[in-house]
Amino acid sequence: MKRVVFIVLIFILAISATPVQRSVNTLDSKGGALENSTWGILAVNFQGDTLAQLNKGKRLTPASNMKLVTTAAAYLKLGRNYTFKTQIATDGVIQDSTLVGNLYIIGGGDPLIGDLFTYLPSEDVPFGKWRKVLEDNGIRRIEGDIVGDGAYFSGERRHSDWSTEDEISKDGVVPVGLTWRGKMEDSLPDGPLAAAAHFHRWLLQNGIAVTGVAKASQESVVYSATATHGLAQKTSVNDNSCAASTPDSLTLLGTASSATLNHIATITNHQSDNFCAETLIKAIGKANNGSDDYDTATEALHRALAPICMAGPSTKMRFADGSGLSRKNFLSPEFIVGVLLGMSRTSLYKDYLNSLPRPGRKDGTLVARLPKAPAPVKNRIYMKSGSLGGVRCFSGYILPSDGNSKKTIAFSIMVNNHVGKSSELTQTLDKLILELANEN
Repeated sequence: MKRVVFIVLIFILAISATPVQRSVNTLDSKGGALENSTWGILAVNFQGDTLAQLNKGKRLTPASNMKLVTTAAAYLKLGRNYTFKTQIATDGVIQDSTLVGNLYIIGGGDPLIGDLFTYLPSEDVPFGKWRKVLEDNGIRRIEGDIVGDGAYFSGERRHSDWSTEDEISKDGVVPVGLTWRGKMEDSLPDGPLAAAAHFHRWLLQNGIAVTGVAKASQESVVYSATATHGLAQKTSVNDNSCAASTPDSLTLLGTASSATLNHIATITNHQSDNFCAETLIKAIGKANNGSDDYDTATEALHRALAPICMAGPSTKMRFADGSGLSRKNFLSPEFIVGVLLGMSRTSLYKDYLNSLPRPGRKDGTLVARLPKAPAPVKNRIYMKSGSLGGVRCFSGYILPSDGNSKKTIAFSIMVNNHVGKSSELTQTLDKLILELANEN
């Protein structure tokens, strides 16, 4: 009799399971596409209905799904309108229209300075703001050096978990207070010297005479005023320090603000920009206790999630960095969905939602995702991808087709230790996501 009851219960559970849950069970079963992978999924709607689950509490490597946590914490701790400040100062005096002395560019962490990617603003944007400070002070000539100061972020210059390949490809560059994010062929390593040198060159090309050189710390370099492409280097460079030799007392000429955090968070998630994500976690650390080393910054990240009740001991979920480059980040589908649901209950939800890319759109990393799905379906899916070797993750929201917000789905699919073809895995997950979209 007990055996019959057990079989009946199994049958009832099977027929009552959602289509996507049945697909999950098939993928995980013997002979299934994910049988030998370590993976988990959780999908719930805003009404609290569970649509699919498997290993929802298992801690897994999230790859760039870590950025969902970092940007959520940044919104909560810093606010959507937070900006990074670059201070323009001098150790000299202004005589008529000439600054007699050195000009200091004191970085405050702005992560959008450089030409590494096309989505970064033109150099005219940050440099134009810096020049306006000069114009507001009546400065048309500088008899001194341009000095870059990157000491605002004073933590590690290199993350111990990141691979050499990440550093070579510029995926893994730890932010300092002032950084020019240059292309691979740039003659200078990213940092305050590169920022000072590019601004030095830009000033010369835009009608501001500079008699000195570009500097950071004790290093200096001179560039041709006629250079139009890149930098014409005239002296050797060895910039080993993030801090300029800034005097104790300077005269502040003015301050330039970066784009808002909302814009930076959108770039972080749409473009999966590692540098921006690392800047955000360092800024959270600075705002929490004045320190941006990774030990204290990751602890601050935990604390920043308190408003959505997702703060917890570091032994429960592990944060190692802000971008997800580290394989020592460990999150669960349940935790990520908890963050997604928590953000949906705040006034920041619309900003957070729109910070996520959508499949098929050229303005983000999901341009090739769900290639055969109808446009109306793609337009309802907002999600972040994450990938490392053997790791594929997708987490985000699926808006309802009928506009009933209670049917919105928050989901997280995390696959680790997959040894098959990544293209086949991605197609499998695409199909699973489409099945979820059919649920609302």
